[in-house]
Amino acid sequence: MEVAGWQVSRFIDAYLDGAAGKRITVVAGSGNNGGDALCVARFLQRRGSTVVVSRVPARDPTSLAAHQAKSVQALGVPISVAPGGLDQPADLVVDGLFGTGIRPPLRAPAPAIISAINRTGAPVIAIDVPSGMDADDGAGADQAVRATATVTLAAPKAGLRAQAVVGRVFLADIGMPHALFPAAGPALQALFAHGDLVELVEAERR
Repeated sequence: MEVAGWQVSRFIDAYLDGAAGKRITVVAGSGNNGGDALCVARFLQRRGSTVVVSRVPARDPTSLAAHQAKSVQALGVPISVAPGGLDQPADLVVDGLFGTGIRPPLRAPAPAIISAINRTGAPVIAIDVPSGMDADDGAGADQAVRATATVTLAAPKAGLRAQAVVGRVFLADIGMPHALFPAAGPALQALFAHGDLVELVEAERR
C-alpha cells in the first residue's frame, strides 16, 4: 500500500509538472483502494500540495484504510464524508473509491460519489481501475469514473482494454513477485525492464 501510494503520487507530480502548490482532492473508499488513495494524499501533502480528502468511512476501525485515515488526519489534512468536498475547486482529483473487487451494479452512495467526481471538470487520476468498472471485463464502464489517466498496479487488468473511461493507462511496479502472475510473468518482466512506471499502449493492454 505504501509503495502503491508512492508510485501514484510520483506519477501525479510528473503529470502536474510539480505537485507543489496544486489543489488536489483525493476520493477514498472504505477498502484497500481507499487505503492506497489515503497514502497518495499523505505523499502529495509532503510534496507541497494542498490536499483535501473526500472519504467513505471504513466499517472496520482496524482496517488498513482506517489506519491510513488516522495518519492523514494527524497531518491536518481536511477529511469530509464523500461526496462532501468534491464541490471545491481542484487542479486534480484522485479516484480511489473502488478497486478491482467491485462488481456492477453499484449501490448507494457510490453512484452519487462517481457523479460528483465526473462533475468536477478537473483531470482525474484513477488508482488501479476507474471506480465503478469491473476490472475483469469492463462491465459498468458507462457508469464509471471518467479518468484522464489510470495508474494500474502490479499487472494489467483485462477490463481496461478499449475503454474510453480509463484514459491513458500506466502500469506501476509495486514490488509484487512476478511468480504471483505465472501466465504474465515474462511479459511483466519485459515491461518493467523499461522502468517501474510505464505507459501501456493498446497493443500491450491486450
